[in-house]
Amino acid sequence: MPLTDNCPLAEVKVSKLKDCPMLMLGRLDIKKFQEWSNACHRYLKHSEKKPEEIVRFVADGMLEPHFMKWYHANQTRINALSLDKYLTEFAKYALPHKWEHGVRNTLLSSKQGNKPFADWQIELENLNALLANTKLTCCLSDASVQAQLEANMNPDLCTKLDNTNLIATTFPDWICEVTELDEDLHEENACTQCLIDANNAACAAE
Repeated sequence: MPLTDNCPLAEVKVSKLKDCPMLMLGRLDIKKFQEWSNACHRYLKHSEKKPEEIVRFVADGMLEPHFMKWYHANQTRINALSLDKYLTEFAKYALPHKWEHGVRNTLLSSKQGNKPFADWQIELENLNALLANTKLTCCLSDASVQAQLEANMNPDLCTKLDNTNLIATTFPDWICEVTELDEDLHEENACTQCLIDANNAACAAE
């Protein structure tokens, strides 16, 4: 059962990658849950704990009494879960009803704007991964994610992409190539801005 909206959002605290993350007092929205999920997966990757031990540590890191009560009532069973299954069950308990529709709408309406393509793409894939882990029927295929990225990327990057013959045959390779194009575009824009600034400075000095 999620906490009410008038309850402040919880904070995820991580001191070091090898240290167990802490979920402080407060409620979870989808962004905070994703932050918690990412922190747990980083702990799994960087700690020296065995995969079958991870859940008992991260679950103990939940300090919100509402979540602690849920965990302690099912502790033996939850401790035996994989990390992904724990997160799936925790999402069902802690997030608002039909949260997955809000996540999917956020994913489908997201636009790159001025963000680096790599950062924006990771945001979308993280949202889709959350759907895949907790609500498989709502997640997008790689082809659908690529279509979303193409349709909502920065117009300048879209133009550059249209004028480039990509060799990628897989989604990960496509991401790499488009990321390189975006980085090249940022470098070109930075150089252009430097020339403009230098010209303006020269004019001002006359």
